[in-house]
Amino acid sequence: MTPTAAVAMLERQLAQHGEDIRLQRLTLGPGGTQIPFEVECRALVRGYAPDELVGGITQQDSRVILGPNDIIASDWPGATATPAPNTDRRVPVRGDRAFIAGKARTVEAGAGIYLAGELVRIELRVLG
Repeated sequence: MTPTAAVAMLERQLAQHGEDIRLQRLTLGPGGTQIPFEVECRALVRGYAPDELVGGITQQDSRVILGPNDIIASDWPGATATPAPNTDRRVPVRGDRAFIAGKARTVEAGAGIYLAGELVRIELRVLG
């Protein structure tokens, strides 16, 4: 399977079964002003199964699956965002926020899934 085919398959599933969410990262602007960068995304949001409640994951946490297209198209999180070394700036990080069903949730962890070196999927663990 090619990266393009993998993303297209995921995007079809998100369109059919997902929901609209909003991601937000606060970046520092001039004079220490916080500038919010946001992107609307289609995502699959679900709780964790009992056997997945390990390593600090609780029933209040949610797993969020995103495709990369919305993030790439919006150039999220903005040009002024400075990623940590050896990270993909397109993947949300701890402290970013996800607004799901009108409720602000905090990103605890984010991971990019790659195929042939291309970002094809993003998985998050959100709290709250």
